[in-house]
Amino acid sequence: MAFERYVPPRTAGARPRATIRPSGLISFDATSVEVFDLDKATHAVLFFDKTRKLLGIHTTSNQKESGAFKLSRRRRTVSLKAPQFFSQYGLTIDEAQRFDVSEDKANKMLTINVKNVQRRRGRRPRKA
Repeated sequence: MAFERYVPPRTAGARPRATIRPSGLISFDATSVEVFDLDKATHAVLFFDKTRKLLGIHTTSNQKESGAFKLSRRRRTVSLKAPQFFSQYGLTIDEAQRFDVSEDKANKMLTINVKNVQRRRGRRPRKA
């Protein structure tokens, strides 16, 4: 009787995820860096869709783009710090939370659904 080699089936692997901390730090895990080529970008521009509560991240290598945040690299992760973004839109994060990251090809950006994050109560800032 001949031996057969057993090769376990490949699983889909880890999903791309990001962690958002109370300090306003958004860090992308190694899977996100690999899947979305975040290692090639140096800066990111943040967007927020108030109706769908989606955070949008457009990565770029142009540091002069309006509103661009510098991306930091540490080991296999990429992160950016933007506490003023969360205060601008009244998003409060009391403890570090992990979110799935997806790609919006139509708008050429990454999206994070923050539907579960509470918005700060109180007056909304006046429009300028």
